[in-house]
Amino acid sequence: MRQATKPLIVLAILFFLSGCAGFLVFASSDPGVKLSDAGYLFDKYGRPLIAERLIREAIDIYQEQNDEVGLAEAYRVYGFFFRSRSIEKWNEVYRKHGFLDKTASFDSRYQKSIEYFDKSRSLFHKYAKYDALTNVNLNMGRTYMLMNDRDKACTAYEESLENNRQNITLNPEAKVALPAGYATYEDYISAGKKRAGCEGAA
Repeated sequence: MRQATKPLIVLAILFFLSGCAGFLVFASSDPGVKLSDAGYLFDKYGRPLIAERLIREAIDIYQEQNDEVGLAEAYRVYGFFFRSRSIEKWNEVYRKHGFLDKTASFDSRYQKSIEYFDKSRSLFHKYAKYDALTNVNLNMGRTYMLMNDRDKACTAYEESLENNRQNITLNPEAKVALPAGYATYEDYISAGKKRAGCEGAA
């Protein structure tokens, strides 16, 4: 009888561990690895709790190293985090306990996403990282759309397009990975502006 219960106990332990936020996350002191792991956790696996901790650990490391480009990337990932659908699935937890960033709340998560994207944008601009700026402004536009702020979304889309042009000027061989059906980044942004109802969108 005791032998028969052992498999059940093992399964119960595995089930419990699989529900833990950090299950199968290997510790790393590399902030870039922390950010990569965090992205997978909140975007692919619906595990935002451990993801936020990893993001904040990466931020601390980049600050200690005085690595502003790395810090900009960490802020960008934090912007994605606050916009992620995984947070919605954990809404009861966040409404009750909040985030590690105590200035954030579930209801203000999109605004917090914008704040971190904006921090990221400022640092990327300082170092003329126009490829990253192209992405940050694009995603600020998407977040503004979730907030039903069309004007700011349209401005962000236009800034993203300008960033892409700046990047091409500095790096003529640079290419942006585009979804199927779009020949150029201009086409892609035009479609986004049209969906947003931006003035003058074709």
